[in-house]
Amino acid sequence: MEQFDISDTIQAKSDQLNADDLISAPRTITITAVTKGTPDNPVKIRYEGDSGRPFNPCKTVRRILSLGWGVMANEWAGKSVTLYNDPSVIYAGKAIGGIRIKAMSDIPKRIVVSLSTTRGKKSEHKIDVLEVTEKAMYDPAKFDKVLPAMAKQIEAGKMTHEQIINKCEVTGTLTEEQKQQVRNIGKDAGIDAEINEDEDFFGGNE
Repeated sequence: MEQFDISDTIQAKSDQLNADDLISAPRTITITAVTKGTPDNPVKIRYEGDSGRPFNPCKTVRRILSLGWGVMANEWAGKSVTLYNDPSVIYAGKAIGGIRIKAMSDIPKRIVVSLSTTRGKKSEHKIDVLEVTEKAMYDPAKFDKVLPAMAKQIEAGKMTHEQIINKCEVTGTLTEEQKQQVRNIGKDAGIDAEINEDEDFFGGNE
């Protein structure tokens, strides 16, 4: 039998939101626009603070979004959704992980639906009602203090730039400038400090 190596199909794309970005924590996004994409990724979702990296939902996620919000995607703007990494998502027979929905705003009640995963098999999806609250900004003084700790995590290969950003924003919203500072780690040689490995640099506001 001919060998079929799928390595090139499971590499994370840097120009879009990836499941790997959500390993550190789920992420809630607020949609700003939905546009047509490519045949492979027909729906392109732009959201607040996407930094040019849109969310391209797979068919399963598109079905859930349309079930909760309807099929007129231009009407999704202003609504919010919490995304997470589901490590059980299978592609080409391998569990590689994928983006799934944890909660949605603007739905009257919890959604429970069974959708096809592989031929002849279905998986149940439970989507909670998302109560949207305004999140505080990440404390600037705290950010400056713990930036070296973030750099150590990235340079040691323990976390990616986007995983750091995502984890920080669980507790406080980063500015675009702060996000860029994180993404510049590795490009700047000036960040060097002795950091307590146990320091909680993800806590936004103490």
